[in-house]
Amino acid sequence: MLLSASKIAKAYGGERVLLGADVRVEKREKVALVGRNAIGKTTLIRIITGEEEPDAGSVHLSPGARIGYLRQVPQAEDGSTVLGEAERGRAEVIGLRRRLRELEEIPSNKITETEIEEFAALHERLLDEAAYSIDHDLRSVLSKVGFSEADFDKPISALSGGERTRLALARLLLEEPELLILDEPTNHLDLEATEWLEKWIREYHGAALIVSHDREFLQNVADRIVEIESGISRSWPGPFDKFIRLREEDAERRSQIAERQAKAAAKLDEFVRRFLNSERVAQARGRQKHLRKLQSEMIEKPKSAKSMTSGFGKVARSGDLVAACKNVGMVFGDRTLYSGLDWTVLRSERWGVVGSNGSGKSTLIKNLLSIIEPTGGEVRIGSNVTVGYFSQDASDIDPAKNPLEFLNYECGLDYPTARTLLGRFLISGEQAFQPIGTLSGGERNKLALARLTALKPNLLVLDEPTNHLDMDSREALADVLADFAGTLILVSHDRRLLDRLTTKTLDLRNGVATKHLGSYRDYRAGNREASTQSPTKNNSSKMTPREISKNIEKLQREVETIEQEIVKLEQDVEAKERDLGELPENADFH
Repeated sequence: MLLSASKIAKAYGGERVLLGADVRVEKREKVALVGRNAIGKTTLIRIITGEEEPDAGSVHLSPGARIGYLRQVPQAEDGSTVLGEAERGRAEVIGLRRRLRELEEIPSNKITETEIEEFAALHERLLDEAAYSIDHDLRSVLSKVGFSEADFDKPISALSGGERTRLALARLLLEEPELLILDEPTNHLDLEATEWLEKWIREYHGAALIVSHDREFLQNVADRIVEIESGISRSWPGPFDKFIRLREEDAERRSQIAERQAKAAAKLDEFVRRFLNSERVAQARGRQKHLRKLQSEMIEKPKSAKSMTSGFGKVARSGDLVAACKNVGMVFGDRTLYSGLDWTVLRSERWGVVGSNGSGKSTLIKNLLSIIEPTGGEVRIGSNVTVGYFSQDASDIDPAKNPLEFLNYECGLDYPTARTLLGRFLISGEQAFQPIGTLSGGERNKLALARLTALKPNLLVLDEPTNHLDMDSREALADVLADFAGTLILVSHDRRLLDRLTTKTLDLRNGVATKHLGSYRDYRAGNREASTQSPTKNNSSKMTPREISKNIEKLQREVETIEQEIVKLEQDVEAKERDLGELPENADFH
């Protein structure tokens, strides 16, 4: 057993967060820690890492085992650089290599026997630690989490919050501790980096305890799932879809048992009340004793967790052309995000927009909606289009207003209607009167989504709508959007959401937009299949995305030409068959 946390209890100001949580992690095991927001997951992790003391319970870590902890808000030395912070992940080995170089520089006629022995020992250890490939490892890991060579000398003080998270993850991966504790590791990672991290964790020689609301990520990495609910933990076997099925089956079984117990208790209670003061008092007392025993053993009927219930309802019909970019380009300073970009969105289409971090996805959306004017080309919104835009930075929400004031001002809703709508998005009670700036990120996102439903758009443009939402809220949002009858443009790193909701994909990277008919999963599967084909069979791996797109268009034109020829030939055959049918039976064919 690598880690054992038993019967952990913790309260803050009289509010009990954990009542008796247990977490066990075996060597090399990958465990997911799940539960709704503010349920106590991060508190449990802080207790495991020693940052907080439990009110009750104990934590035991295997002797000599090291813990590497990725926080949601990472810590780093502002005086360092990107490469310098990554090197801290291999600081011991870098120090040993530095010492080896010092010994190498000692003249042969001055080196002592002790130093020769130290040199040999260091050389053996560095071979064991694969230290001679450390420069490659540093650059490879930094590249995989989204840093280019040009970023390596950038000071940490100049990094964004997302860049700091990715750098902290890179350092942690380089440290390679016996136990990785990752709190929302996919935050700020693009899709390719997330997929790379999945593979890395699966192959990692150590263990991992992972907190995440990314269901697809957990499906691909977790051997076991520990769920925290009402301060208590339960362990389930993986993978994640099996956990969901077993949990639902268990909830149904517990619900049936609770109903049978309740009916039995009601019958016993009725008998006791009826006959306790009658000639059947002995029987009544016996039943009363049985009732008390039953009541002590009764299980509570599982409570259905509240989730968002509001939808968009009917939407007005827009024109067939909803939005279009023609030869659009965008330049910031000396950097060109994209140029010559063409993209047409038709009524009822459901587009997923993907690409690496910094490729310009959010900027393209803002160009399309004329929030930011492009530096070249034309954009157009079609006729009768009502836009509902969700911005991932929520910059258009006044933090000083409360949610009721916000919906009243933005949507013209009266206060009773606004309060009902907020309740459907799980913003109720005192939260409806709190300044928006004091709400959590998830609550602010739900408020922004509530505004969209009130505006009744027929074009939804959503930029990372699942940020800060827990897993249940993500699933509820997916259900709401699946019923949306208008046109959808979705920028997201949530693969499950993309796969459920989108039927077309725009991949923006390296200044090139690649369009694909199908969900993100279909698109990635097609790319992986192409990449595994031999060069003699497929040269697409050597092509740029623009060249691939041109080849696809050329093949589509060829298919259309062939189809037209087939139609013409079929018409010729039908004509000849008619001619043959009109010939007399005794016709001579010689």
